[in-house]
Amino acid sequence: MSSTFRHELSFPFRIFTAISMNMTSPVRASASVVAAGVVAIIGGAFGALSVVGVLVALRFAAATGPGAIPSSLHPLLYVIWSFFLACDFFVIVLGVQLIRLRNWARIATLIIAGCMLFFGVIGIGVIFFTIFLTPVDPAVSKPVLATVLAFIYGIPIAVSLWWLIVLTRRSVAAQFQIAAAPPSDASPASLPAPSPSLFNNPRCPLAVRIVGWYLASFILFLPIVPFLPIHIPAYCFGHLFRGPSATLILFLNFALLSVPGIGLLLLKRWSLPFAIACQAILCANGVFAAFSPSFESVMRDMFSEMNLPAVPLGVEQMFHYMRYFNLLGLIVPLAIIITLYFSRRSFYFAASRDLAASSPS
Repeated sequence: MSSTFRHELSFPFRIFTAISMNMTSPVRASASVVAAGVVAIIGGAFGALSVVGVLVALRFAAATGPGAIPSSLHPLLYVIWSFFLACDFFVIVLGVQLIRLRNWARIATLIIAGCMLFFGVIGIGVIFFTIFLTPVDPAVSKPVLATVLAFIYGIPIAVSLWWLIVLTRRSVAAQFQIAAAPPSDASPASLPAPSPSLFNNPRCPLAVRIVGWYLASFILFLPIVPFLPIHIPAYCFGHLFRGPSATLILFLNFALLSVPGIGLLLLKRWSLPFAIACQAILCANGVFAAFSPSFESVMRDMFSEMNLPAVPLGVEQMFHYMRYFNLLGLIVPLAIIITLYFSRRSFYFAASRDLAASSPS
């Protein structure tokens, strides 16, 4: 093997080695961390290419015909898929920063892994339940369709489990802590002053920070809701709201989710009971909807209000089981309530310390 060929062959490995070297840290990322970052980069790139394909197909999709998507829904779909494209690019950046041993990238990857695991398990359960509930389609056999969907959903579930196992190990967490620590031979006078970070306060407990970032992310939907091309109906305690009143309810819903999330990140004492109260209201609304005798008729009215394509044959009976799927959505607010409840003492202690540090002596 010539030296030129060996040099070209080792070029990609030298790129990942250069990325994995943290210029301000004496440690390098281990093989497991590098592998996790590479998988994030590949997954984000594949997701971005898939979203671009969907956007191109949506651009040239027919607006008429059976099963066609109404043209009034195209702007909304463009916004949704553009958001997914931005998320894919963010995952690529996370993969690079994960290899560079940035601790915020590790935490963000853990959050994404948890969301992938939750929605993957729920999604595969709902899909399989739907497959075996609908009538037999002679064109596609149910075992083949179930195998394909298990493969599609199984990959994200397996990757999320692997990320959660690898990135929570003590040896891996120690790498990120050492990378963030200043050099041992540097004098305190020569070290730069730490830059304050409002939304990544190390005094805030990690579990509360994760909840705060999740809730604060709903603020991204506030500028979009008033300009939706269609009025999405809003269901609230047995009543179906339509038109501008539904838009107002959705806007207030996202605001009530994001405001306490920002307060948690800023270590405001009022934000913790406020967040618990908002999640409790969501749980009460979900339970009321699940056991309401008018749930099925309300769901049919909601689908008819949105002017969606015709519902496929056999899916009508899904409205009866949708109330139980609605209960699965309560896992997230219940987990938030439990997390905030058990983290309340450490959060209040951190909030008191932050208030004492910011107040004049």
